[in-house]
Amino acid sequence: MEVKEKARFFQFFSDLKLRNKLILSFFTLIILPLGGYFYLSSEQLYKQFLNRTSFSVERNFDQSFSFLSFKFQQIRTASDILISEKMLTDVMTSEGSTDDFFIQYRNFLDLKPFLSSLEDHSNIQSVKLFVNEELFYSEENINLFSLEKARQTYWFKRLMESGKGILWAPNSYFTDPEANEDNFLAVLRPFRNPNDYSEFLGVIRLDIPVSMVTDILVNAAPIRNSLTYIQDSNGENVASSNRSLQQKYKIDKDQVIRSSKKEPHFVKLENSEVYLQSKLIPGTDWYMVTVIPLKEIAAESKAMLKNSVLLLIVIGLIALLLSILISNYMTSRLTQIMRKMRNVQEGNVVVLSLPSSRDEFGELIENYNYMVRKIGILLEEQFRSGQEIKSAELKALQAQINPHFLYNTLDLMKWMARSGMTDEIGQVVTSLSKFYKLSLSGGNTVISIRDELLHVSSYMHIQSARYASKIQLDIQVDEEIMEYGIIKITLQPIVENAIIHGILCTTEEAGTIQIRGGLIKGDIEIVVSDDGEGMSPDILSKWLTNDLNNRTRGSGYGLRNINDRIHHFYGSGYGLTFNSKLGVGTTVVIRIPTQKL
Repeated sequence: MEVKEKARFFQFFSDLKLRNKLILSFFTLIILPLGGYFYLSSEQLYKQFLNRTSFSVERNFDQSFSFLSFKFQQIRTASDILISEKMLTDVMTSEGSTDDFFIQYRNFLDLKPFLSSLEDHSNIQSVKLFVNEELFYSEENINLFSLEKARQTYWFKRLMESGKGILWAPNSYFTDPEANEDNFLAVLRPFRNPNDYSEFLGVIRLDIPVSMVTDILVNAAPIRNSLTYIQDSNGENVASSNRSLQQKYKIDKDQVIRSSKKEPHFVKLENSEVYLQSKLIPGTDWYMVTVIPLKEIAAESKAMLKNSVLLLIVIGLIALLLSILISNYMTSRLTQIMRKMRNVQEGNVVVLSLPSSRDEFGELIENYNYMVRKIGILLEEQFRSGQEIKSAELKALQAQINPHFLYNTLDLMKWMARSGMTDEIGQVVTSLSKFYKLSLSGGNTVISIRDELLHVSSYMHIQSARYASKIQLDIQVDEEIMEYGIIKITLQPIVENAIIHGILCTTEEAGTIQIRGGLIKGDIEIVVSDDGEGMSPDILSKWLTNDLNNRTRGSGYGLRNINDRIHHFYGSGYGLTFNSKLGVGTTVVIRIPTQKL
């Protein structure tokens, strides 16, 4: 039963018109694989989009982290400059500076512009130096402050307790009135006597605007409901892109520290799962942390996947529509051409009445119509004049639109269309168009040897496609004879006979045809040889008398016709000579005089 069903299906498919077969093939090859691909790979695509979104978030975090680290390094460098500045060291360690007012005033004039020069108001909001309260400028309260008053503050206490040479202080360390006026962070550095490190001389404080840090954090995670913040090793908040979200996503300080030693990963909180990434900012004890809900990343991925699916569906529909239109266009013209070819085969030589176009099919139709009209004119001339040379030319033109050759070529293109060999169809149609154009040659009887070789090359290109490149053409003709004249349609019939009665008669049905040419004793000799079956003297004589030509498939008009045309045109001293050996091959020598066009 299954065998019968399969047979019915194949019979049904075979009976379909070419147009319907192409449409069905396009549907099968485009729509079904596309739908199956998305059905089977949707989960994989979702994971890929999720990974891509995670990669984008990680890259964005790394860029912001690098920029923030660069900013902090600049601030650290500024504090290093202050600590290592000789003028500042000399002022802070000078003996008697508290007694001599003029020395104090001179020191003040040196310190004030130096400290102010480091304030750029983007990275460093202000530079403050806390000095001995006995100095009059300790009450300047812009860049210079009293060390005694600083000792009463919380931040000073934390600096001393840290025992470090630098302390990065969040805003929560500052309880003085200025902390309420300007929202800032600070870098604190104790200033000690370089000659006696146990002697504490003052404190350098660089205030950092929180807005600078916050702007970088806001850009670190652009996904909706994402949070990026900085906290120190004690878990105290330093800065945040969204304080309300920070209350929602409560990440333990130990988890932040552990995460800084891992790759970005997902962690479970009380009510949700979040993407967590943490890194320790170099030179500080501050950690930059990004928290993004998994559902927000998934939403981005699902949106990308949905848009991609819709886009691919639209592309598939457009491709299918265009395929139908192109199939209709190609098969309609191909059907009409083949119908006309059958009429020619039946002896009804009429022109093709199809709309003109500039593509290969249009050029083929135009050349065919011109050739049919030319045949009509020659038929009339032959009827009126009865000239033998006109009869020979008429036979030559009729051979070039041999319905068997045309039908086989069009059938080859039809097979290529079914196989989707679009480029190869264009090449065959181009060769066929060149073949007919050169056959006409503007009505000229004599053309250049170069054009005659191009004519036979176009013919061989079609035959090579038909016989799967089993038959090769090797042309070795001297350049010096290329522009001399030759009667058109001389080489192609010889090559055609070499294929049909020579190469295709071998067991392998494969071989090579060679065309060589040059000047021999003032005349032109062109030698066409093949490595086909060869023939006996009896068969060769029948070739020359045309006995075989009219009974064999696709062999064109007889070699005697070519010989007669050369005799009529150039004289009896020129023509064809033959040499053939059974099982070895056949050689045809064409001898014509040198005549410039």
